[in-house]
Amino acid sequence: MRLLSARVRDYRRHRNLAVDFDPRFTVIAGPNQSGKSTLAEALHRALFLPVKTGGELLKAMQSNPYLAEPEVELAFEAGGERWTLRKRFAGNRGSVSLVDGRGRSLQGDEAEERIAELIGTSAVARTRGAAEQLKERWGHLWVWQGAASRNPLDMNNDAYDHDRLVEQLQAGAEMGVTSALDLRVLDDIQCRWATVFTAGGANREPQVKKGSPLQQARAAVDQARGEQAWIEEQIHQQQEAEQQHQSALEQLSRIGTELPQGQERQKALAVQLARCSELEAEIGRQQPLLEGLVKDQAVLAQDRKQLQEQQLLVAELETAQAPASTRLADLRSQLPALEAASQEARQQLELLEQASGQANRNAQAIEDRLGRLKLLQEQDQLQRQLAALALLQQRLTQLANDLKALPEVDAAAVEQLRKLEAAVRAAEVRAEALAAGVEVIRSGLPLRLDGELLEPGASRLLSQPAVLQVGDDVELRLLPGGGTSAADALAALEKARQLLAAELEPYGLASVEEVATAERRRNDLLAEERNLQGQLRSGGDAAKVSQRLNSIRLELEALPADPADDDAAGGVVLEGEALQARLGQLEQDLRQARQGRDQAIAAEQSQRQVLQQSNTALEGQRQAIETAERELRQQENQLLEARTRVEALLERHGSPEALEAALGGFDQRVLETKATLAALQAELIALAPEQLRMEQQRLEQRIQSLLQEQQDATEARIRAESRLQGDGLLDLQAEKEQKEAELESRLQDQGRLEKEAAMLSLLRRLLEEEQNAMGSQYTAPITSRIGRYLAAVFPDAPQTSLAYDARGGFQELQWRQSDEAAFGFDVLSTGAREQFGAAWRIAIAEVLAEAYDGSLPVLFDDAFSNSDPERQQGVHRMLAQAAEQGLQVILLTCDPERSQGIGEAAQVSLGV
Repeated sequence: MRLLSARVRDYRRHRNLAVDFDPRFTVIAGPNQSGKSTLAEALHRALFLPVKTGGELLKAMQSNPYLAEPEVELAFEAGGERWTLRKRFAGNRGSVSLVDGRGRSLQGDEAEERIAELIGTSAVARTRGAAEQLKERWGHLWVWQGAASRNPLDMNNDAYDHDRLVEQLQAGAEMGVTSALDLRVLDDIQCRWATVFTAGGANREPQVKKGSPLQQARAAVDQARGEQAWIEEQIHQQQEAEQQHQSALEQLSRIGTELPQGQERQKALAVQLARCSELEAEIGRQQPLLEGLVKDQAVLAQDRKQLQEQQLLVAELETAQAPASTRLADLRSQLPALEAASQEARQQLELLEQASGQANRNAQAIEDRLGRLKLLQEQDQLQRQLAALALLQQRLTQLANDLKALPEVDAAAVEQLRKLEAAVRAAEVRAEALAAGVEVIRSGLPLRLDGELLEPGASRLLSQPAVLQVGDDVELRLLPGGGTSAADALAALEKARQLLAAELEPYGLASVEEVATAERRRNDLLAEERNLQGQLRSGGDAAKVSQRLNSIRLELEALPADPADDDAAGGVVLEGEALQARLGQLEQDLRQARQGRDQAIAAEQSQRQVLQQSNTALEGQRQAIETAERELRQQENQLLEARTRVEALLERHGSPEALEAALGGFDQRVLETKATLAALQAELIALAPEQLRMEQQRLEQRIQSLLQEQQDATEARIRAESRLQGDGLLDLQAEKEQKEAELESRLQDQGRLEKEAAMLSLLRRLLEEEQNAMGSQYTAPITSRIGRYLAAVFPDAPQTSLAYDARGGFQELQWRQSDEAAFGFDVLSTGAREQFGAAWRIAIAEVLAEAYDGSLPVLFDDAFSNSDPERQQGVHRMLAQAAEQGLQVILLTCDPERSQGIGEAAQVSLGV
């Protein structure tokens, strides 16, 4: 089945919307509130909602304000033919028609039944629950806005055409349906198995039911084994007690030898560690003394270095001071000449600025005069245009009044009147033809016609029966045309005249010719009115012309008046050739004034550059003087600072010789202290204090461990002796033989019950495996297709799993990404649910398509609004792949930019 085209009229916001669908892929794009979801709803209700549905469903479809009944026309292919479905939703007045490709039409219930046969699903019943039932019709193919992220398996089986889907899967796998006998056998085995086992769960295996014979047998075996194990444990403990007693004696003997040796070594270590502590203390006293001497030595060495550096710096600064003073004097002598040149350039620039300003004012004055003349010219043209528009509007008003005075008659009405007039003339001719004449030539007796006296020479025309009296004794009945024919002709004539008069009455005119004249006059006036309206539109908007005139008046008031442009006597604006000559003269003057202004500006700019160069040279000279003065001051400051530091160092140490002597004394003391410290450190290293401490720590731990072992061995010896003395009261071997016999009997009972339970479990497992095998044959074609479609969205396509139950249908839709645990549909992100759900829908649509001529439409209404931008391209590839498999994909989206990348799709745009 494929949708070909649709037209929606007066359906909510759509007055008359036509859409053509591509056989493969159609993208309908438009912003929010553009009616995309309304279009999807209209198509869906055309297929599944009875036309006579009323109430809230009908109100929700009507336009606002309500103008006409909602109507949907849908063309589609199904059953090997082209069909056109028209539905007008109007409650009990609703109508439906279905026309096939050969023009045969079905109406009413017959059409509704045929639609249900073609699409495989009947329309919803006209009940209170119709709205909820309607949402689930074609729920696997019609993805409503906001429902794309919902689990598609939450719908009931009928919503996704479960029975037909299973039929297609069975046809593809060549397998049969589970029989009723199979189900009864399975139920019997399940009941027998349930008396022994409790049902397991998702995370635990079935367990033996408490109180069952198998559980009681296992409990008896466990009890016998426990009693046997207790006896064996008692025998084992007796053997262990003997071993523990012997081990405790051996351990006490070993500890008695090892413990005194460790205590002697502990005393020797204490003496060596005491000497290490003395050496460490002495090193601690010598080290700070050496550090102080080294520090004082470094201070004296630094003072000696600084004294030498500052004395050298003083000599260098005194040598460089004389050239700096000479250069500063030369720079100052050049400054007056540069200042005089800058002043002269500034005065020349001021003269050129005045000339440039005057030239600019002259040009501006001419521009103002020229602009004023052009505004006056435009004002005159607009006034003429406004007057012409006023005359046109006046003539249109007169025409409207003339049209109101004429009756509203057209050529068709005149033609109808002429036909009625011709009918009257024909009736008159027929009546005259059937009428009889009476003429009195001579009479000896009085003659009366219907009581009227006839004189000789009188004549009468009879069109209906009349009575002629001759004297008092003779009466004759005259029947013209045989009597009834003449009367019928007269009645027809009267009826024709009445019809003509009734048609003439609305126009208020006496004859057909007057009506025809009025019609011709009305047509002439209407033609003239259309002509004048065209002239009025081409002449411009009077309001805009008036607005422009007001704007010109304000612009003229803002410009200075120029008497040379107006007549001196009456203030009349120049017109015609005089105006054009004046405009030409002003434009020539303006060109000359602008040329002069440009020359003045160029001279001013040139002089400004000269002034800038002069100022730059002057400023550079001043900066050079400041730099020279600053460098000379810096040299003086550095010289003063260096002399001050030399004096401070000499004041501190007396003289350079005294400083050298003090530094030599510190060198000798540092050498002596380092030698003493090295001897102490060598002795300490030879003793290896860290190793001694580690050995002492290990020895202390070993002595403590030996003492604890000695205590534990003594207690173990005492416990073993006590246990060995008590075990002689019971014959453990005889008790063991008796418990072994009891255990063997109970194991036989348990084995029999275990075999029965195993048989039930085996039968149940085999039947379940058979069911699971059939379920996998149902689900495998769907999961393989889902994986193929998801591969277009995800670089590493997730693995899909789906379960099938003969009673409950498809269940447990899950996916697994690489080595991760399987995720149920509801725990995925919103975007992933949208993409996964879409893959499931087009997968089952691909399977179902074989039952619908190889194709089915799948509609997505804003179904991927939560998908990331990088996933959107994958979604488009998935939908394009579905179209390649024969499905008809219809995508409604509010993001036209993203959908532009779908090159294989037809694009339909909906405006706001």
